[in-house]
Amino acid sequence: MKKLTENQINFLLEYFFKTEKFAGWKNIAVKLLNSGSCIVAGKECIWHGGIGNFIKTKNEESAIDCLLYEFNLEQFLSTEWYKEISNQYISILSDKKRRIETEYNDICSL
Repeated sequence: MKKLTENQINFLLEYFFKTEKFAGWKNIAVKLLNSGSCIVAGKECIWHGGIGNFIKTKNEESAIDCLLYEFNLEQFLSTEWYKEISNQYISILSDKKRRIETEYNDICSL
């Protein structure tokens, strides 16, 4: 599994995993991003559609009323949905970078 940086994880959390419907969403998402799987209490995946399309669940035999979540990062990263959102975000970052470089050069030339 691909090792993600903190910036990559934060981007994916904010734009793809974030949900207000479940208090522990972030811990689950980070675990999925870092290891690809985790055991979660409950009988239903907390993500439906969107990122949930890349999370497979099955009953966890070693725990009562828990599911094993398995996230397919590589499949997700190859989708047009991911590419579109990431390209939009990269464009925003490029604009910020240009503004900061201009400010930097302006201040340095004082």
